[in-house]
Amino acid sequence: MFAFLSGCATSPTTDHKTSWESHEQALTKLTHYQAAGKLGYKGSQRFSANMHWETRPREDKLLLTNFLGSTLLKLNATPSSVTLVNNEGKTFQGRDAGKLVEQLTGLNLPVTQMRDWLIGLPTAADTYQLNKEGRVSYLAKEIDGKLWQLDYNEYDYSVTPALPKRLVLSTTGVTITLVINNWSTN
Repeated sequence: MFAFLSGCATSPTTDHKTSWESHEQALTKLTHYQAAGKLGYKGSQRFSANMHWETRPREDKLLLTNFLGSTLLKLNATPSSVTLVNNEGKTFQGRDAGKLVEQLTGLNLPVTQMRDWLIGLPTAADTYQLNKEGRVSYLAKEIDGKLWQLDYNEYDYSVTPALPKRLVLSTTGVTITLVINNWSTN
């Protein structure tokens, strides 16, 4: 005779719930961070790229490369100046990162706002909503007459504080999908 054992195997659930106030405070303390992942752009152009974003006090850097590692766009922005190197290695200067990127590449990106939005901080958003874990799930902001909307579809709980992992940023005629595979915070 065989005896059969049956039981319920349950995996422990991890509660990621936090108060928005404590999460917001933790995010505002992030002065140095790096995000590496993929960017998908659908608009007047369609492409995907490897993305590396780095933020330090008073400086943001964005590097987009193709699947072979060739530079598509390299951006360095400070409060007083912006430098952009295009895929041909030509260097351009300006004062507004978003306008410089759009002027030279045709890509519409709210670069200035992304410093905080990328980590889930709704700085200067016209409106935002929280998810059940107490983190931003959606924000919206009108920039230069265009309504930008950002959906936070997934967070990475392996880093502290938890940071966005899958985001979809959109405005009329443009959808940008971001998947962050690796966060580094200081």
